[in-house]
Amino acid sequence: MSFIRLCTLALLASSSLAACSSHEQTNMDNKTSVSQVKDSNSFIHSIKPSRSEAIIGQVTGVISQDRAQQKVILMTKNGQPYTASISRSNFGQQNAYQMQELAVGDYIEVMGEQSTSQSDNKRQIIVRAMPYVLRKIMVADHQVDCVGVAPQLCLLIKPAKQANSQSDWEYRYSAIEGFDYEPDYEYTLLIKNTPISNPPADASSIHSKLIKVLEKKRTKN
Repeated sequence: MSFIRLCTLALLASSSLAACSSHEQTNMDNKTSVSQVKDSNSFIHSIKPSRSEAIIGQVTGVISQDRAQQKVILMTKNGQPYTASISRSNFGQQNAYQMQELAVGDYIEVMGEQSTSQSDNKRQIIVRAMPYVLRKIMVADHQVDCVGVAPQLCLLIKPAKQANSQSDWEYRYSAIEGFDYEPDYEYTLLIKNTPISNPPADASSIHSKLIKVLEKKRTKN
């Protein structure tokens, strides 16, 4: 094979690789790859309990819920279901601020009194502490005018489990640490919600931190 022909083939191969790389980067900008989603699940399942008696699990069902108490089905990482009773009164004065309203799909760490029902052999836990909630949320591709302490722009969010539902978007008045929002993109985020024991007046009682951008999808050209 002549030297000129070898050079031509090398140039063609180099151009093809560059084109593939450019196409792949465009796809990554528009939509998250499967590997990224797997990485996020790996992150969730790699979390270690902060104490030996703590349980980490996913909320798979909400039995009852109001502002002061809730009862949920909690599935641990090893596939063990618990009925978790979460009440502000059970948290006591020390942990009362940790009460957060839960949604299906949330991952939580809880500590409390465990028992097994003699009638149906089901595990139960009366929760005494809930240090954080890991939640997947969607963020709309635009912000809206809103009024918190003062007029501002708010993000529009909803639980990722409701991605295909007609449920209304909710205003988010507080920021998400580490999240750099760009308009004209719809996001799916994994965030960590940590309660604040003594929040400033007119401020959120929950601190949210970005763990991972699971999807970033352009909605407008």
